[in-house]
Amino acid sequence: MLTFIVSRGVPTEKYLTNGVFEFDQAKALVQEGCEVVFLALDLRSIRRTRRWGLHTFTKQGVRVVELSVPLGNIPKAMFYPLGKLALRRLYRKAVKLYGRPDLLHAHFTDYAYLASLLADEEKLPLVVTEHSSLVNRQLLPADIEKPAKAAYRRADCLIAVSPALAVRMQQHSGRKVEWVPDMVDTNLFAYSDSRERQRAWMEETQTEEEGCSFTFLSCGNLRKVKRMDLLIRAFAQAFRESPQVSLTICGQGEEEGALRRLIAELGMEQRIELAGLRPREEIAKRLAQTDCFVLASESETFGVSYLEALSCGVPVIATRCGGPECFVNEHNGIMVETGNVDALARAMLTIYCNIDFYNRPAIAQEVRRVYSSQAVARSLIRQYENLLDSRETQLEKEAVCR
Repeated sequence: MLTFIVSRGVPTEKYLTNGVFEFDQAKALVQEGCEVVFLALDLRSIRRTRRWGLHTFTKQGVRVVELSVPLGNIPKAMFYPLGKLALRRLYRKAVKLYGRPDLLHAHFTDYAYLASLLADEEKLPLVVTEHSSLVNRQLLPADIEKPAKAAYRRADCLIAVSPALAVRMQQHSGRKVEWVPDMVDTNLFAYSDSRERQRAWMEETQTEEEGCSFTFLSCGNLRKVKRMDLLIRAFAQAFRESPQVSLTICGQGEEEGALRRLIAELGMEQRIELAGLRPREEIAKRLAQTDCFVLASESETFGVSYLEALSCGVPVIATRCGGPECFVNEHNGIMVETGNVDALARAMLTIYCNIDFYNRPAIAQEVRRVYSSQAVARSLIRQYENLLDSRETQLEKEAVCR
């Protein structure tokens, strides 16, 4: 079974998150013995410096065919025709190198629509996985409504990365939608007892007045939807008089300047660190030394950052924003409503006062069982096999009718 995965791009050292969800799935599928070619169609702005044109290479065991064309944020009426031509060229190069695929698997709305056009031309079965928070709304935005619905109609298998997103997609498409979550690299984000041993040592050596140090960590783009401003205010409200408690925020984005000013305004420069965008390997190391992960997003279609923390055995504080509801529970963290600074402050205090309640090894084990790359890849392969089996049955019926 040869699968072509259609992606927004491939992650690099400079652009760590470009196509990362798609590429992680491709790696996992290859590790499970699935034959995969990764079609990286990079249509970002010319401001995203990279090499242009068509390239082929192997990255971490995955065969990649990449086409980079600087379209950027042009009107959709231009983006889709140009994107269609680019994907067709990319596909033909991949077929020349590796042969005709058994199916296409596309991620995210724009690329799912482009893949649906290609699937029609080439008479190929199509799997679509949706991640976009734009879809997780009662009404689809006007500029993606038609392409999203067209892609969902054409797809032979529709997948959402969370139950909440699956419900929305069913409302938009009238189709059955499967749930296959995003995966977590449970080898990189793994439980370590180093923080527990460190806390035990501090409890023996620190005076009651000094108290044990306690670290909150948050990771996410510094955009309004992530509500880092709310987190900063909640932290200041809860721990102004607790110098042993600190907060580190990893990420970058347009809100960085405003957040730095807010931290200064609250007098929290020594207690709250904006650490910038950090590599995943460093995030994993930071989580191993973290007491609690917290993210106050207004909207998440899934919430991989929360799961990466849980995979390390770290309890989390999450908002009821569409994604984390399917995996955060009373045994591994606390859920609060979006936009509520008082509730967030209370949750942070609750975790701080009850940190020993959380069984870090058990938290990590549950994530490995359900969300590891192996578990998710096997779920995807079952979807592929079911699709191809049903398609073969349908073709046999059509042949009999003729």
